[in-house]
Amino acid sequence: MKVIFAGGGTGGHLMVGLSTAEEICSRFHEAEIIFLGTGKKFEKRCVEQKGFQYQQLRAKKWGKSYKYIFTFIGTMLASIVESLFVMRKFNPDIVVGLGGYVSVAPIVAAKLLGIPSVLLEQNVIPGKANRFLARWVDEVYCHWRGPIKWFNKAKVVRVTGTPIRKDILFSKRSRSAEKFGLSSSKKTILIMGGSQGAQAINEVIVKSLPKLETLSDDLQIIHCTGDYGYEAAKAAYAQTKIDAFVCSFLDDMGAAFSMTDIIVCRAGATTIAEITAIGIPAILIPYPHATDNHQYWNAMELVSNGGGYLVQQLDLTPEKIAELVTDLFYNKEKYDRMKMFNRGMGIPNASVNVVDNICRVIGLKSTQFALIVG
Repeated sequence: MKVIFAGGGTGGHLMVGLSTAEEICSRFHEAEIIFLGTGKKFEKRCVEQKGFQYQQLRAKKWGKSYKYIFTFIGTMLASIVESLFVMRKFNPDIVVGLGGYVSVAPIVAAKLLGIPSVLLEQNVIPGKANRFLARWVDEVYCHWRGPIKWFNKAKVVRVTGTPIRKDILFSKRSRSAEKFGLSSSKKTILIMGGSQGAQAINEVIVKSLPKLETLSDDLQIIHCTGDYGYEAAKAAYAQTKIDAFVCSFLDDMGAAFSMTDIIVCRAGATTIAEITAIGIPAILIPYPHATDNHQYWNAMELVSNGGGYLVQQLDLTPEKIAELVTDLFYNKEKYDRMKMFNRGMGIPNASVNVVDNICRVIGLKSTQFALIVG
């Protein structure tokens, strides 16, 4: 089985592809897989760490000025030609679009060559690239039912869930505690701002540390800052009594999630798929400049079902963070209810669903390995 995954730009898009690729490899041990991406360093690192091939495509986002439009068109045509060459040489069975502007050229190239293709859509409001490409592909796979109305020109739309990494489901807390140098018995807050970090979240958390210090006997923190804010955060934690693991990038999200009792994060669709799969109460801070404000609507899906709190970035203060963390810390009934609601929304076997459908599209028989999370 030969598969090309196309897309990227954010960790969310990439991790969905890697999770799907891992499921394919678990069934087809001779599978050959190539990722076509934007060339961002974290993309190349993550893909190659998993043992897959990675190739950069020339691609640019759509711009509104004439200069950007002409640049976009020229780059897109070059990217389509690049994709055609890759596909002629590799001869894939299927092309999987992960979303983002870099997925456009490979899906168009697949259509020109008559190669089957599918799209993965994680958000409540689909991205512009996937909305445009839906008419070109064989099937679209969504996490929520909400996006179906946006894909009225697609041939087939299925609700499969969003594939998540298996290590998130099966990592053990005791081993993870050793990895981070933390306690397996203390309650743990995981703070992260997505694959690129979030300086607004970093700054507020640092300012909230004195208010959270009263919980330090029972509380510890894993804080992934991104590239910006790491030094300042590291210095701030050193001045408190709170045990913490501070990093710029988390290589082992499974270990981090196995430790997590409360998560403070953006509202990326893949992150929400992961926290609902295992049931973690969440304090969600949507990225305010996301296209179509889609992170807000992602967060609303979870919050409206009782799985967490939504805090707009404009309303984000140290006092608010301390208030919500303390509430979840001491209100066991509310905390347990949030865990239950989140797990009820989760689709931990989404990667199985997606790969089953991919196999059907290309006419391959494959044994289904069901994932059951107790």
